[in-house]
Amino acid sequence: MIDAFASRPHPLLILIVLVPLALIPLIIAYLLTVKNAKDDTDQGEAAFGLGVGAIFGLIALILGFSFAFAAERFEARRALIVQEAIAVGRVDLQADFVPKAQQAPFRKLIAAYAQARLESYEDLSDVRAEGAAVERASDLHEKLWRVVSDDARSDTRNLLYNTLVASVDEMGDIAEAQRAAVNNHVPAAIVGIILFATVAGSVLMGVTFGRAKSPHPVLSTVFCLLCAATVFTIIDLDDGRRGFIRLETAPLQSTIKDLHG
Repeated sequence: MIDAFASRPHPLLILIVLVPLALIPLIIAYLLTVKNAKDDTDQGEAAFGLGVGAIFGLIALILGFSFAFAAERFEARRALIVQEAIAVGRVDLQADFVPKAQQAPFRKLIAAYAQARLESYEDLSDVRAEGAAVERASDLHEKLWRVVSDDARSDTRNLLYNTLVASVDEMGDIAEAQRAAVNNHVPAAIVGIILFATVAGSVLMGVTFGRAKSPHPVLSTVFCLLCAATVFTIIDLDDGRRGFIRLETAPLQSTIKDLHG
């Protein structure tokens, strides 16, 4: 099951699995506790309450750190989109550095490259289409690099060429960094710990209600839904491909609009 979650199935499937994953252990723990419940001393009840509180605190800490980690990675990917849009715009501005006869074809290559990069983000839900867009962008970047490197070698005294070469190189580096960030996910071991914490919390909740011999169906349902929603959000933030929380490509779209304008 952990490997299935780590391989990132469709988010709706994850949510459908998470709700019973949290609810069923709670129900089983409640029924078993009610069946085998014995009267306990005040000291025993106090010790039990202390232990449950400590474990719930640890579970909250695990979920909180996991959520913060996933959110930080999501923000890093979004920041890379902004950096990439800025880098594309910078190369377009510096296209004036190349000879006039090459400027129009060079700018067409920049626009085609930016469009391919945008398509690579929009096709994140389709691995094959994403790969094709990334490959196309890589080929276009190679053509851009060939133009600027040839111009730089033809006139080694022109420092403007060196600036353009550095900008084109940076544009490609950002694309590679983004590709690595999009395909780099939370390890399966951490996903397993999150799922274990969810099940453990549900079991403890069931045991607590069972000792009190009061099922509290509304509270139990709300608890399970919140646990499932938290774990789902962590996985969805870490995915960025097919989930409800997706990378915003508005900065790159705005840059492409400026290129065509």
